Amino acid sequence: MLTSLETFSLGELHHFKECLDILIKKKIYADKAKLDKRISHRARVKIAGTAEIEREREFFDKTHKVDIQEMSTNGLILTISATVIKDDILIASFRLPSNGEKKVINCQAMRVKEVIYNSNTVYEVAARAVDKNEVKAYRNMLKNRGK
Repeated sequence: MLTSLETFSLGELHHFKECLDILIKKKIYADKAKLDKRISHRARVKIAGTAEIEREREFFDKTHKVDIQEMSTNGLILTISATVIKDDILIASFRLPSNGEKKVINCQAMRVKEVIYNSNTVYEVAARAVDKNEVKAYRNMLKNRGK
């Protein structure tokens, strides 16, 4: 195998090295995943909670039931029966299963996927956590739209 590599040009060898580095990283991560409970970068959870859609708060004061499926330090994946649009701000609240402490997370919908489940439409939302300044900016944008 090494003798066949000698026929490649320097550019081809660098490209081959980059591809090998990516493959090695994938293999290392797969080996770690076998030992760890987490299969992906997010931890799989099954937590019921509620969420308010900031866009709806202008007209309705309604909370929606959500099921949080995956969580990480900077985001989460949840399912919700209400219509969610990309870039919507959600205020998700839930209780930690370990100690019952209530958590509230402001997040922005980054990816929304519509799924038909038992003849009902459910939205699978991948959201990233945002700070209060982004929530205020979103509220101001909603107030000032159309002017």
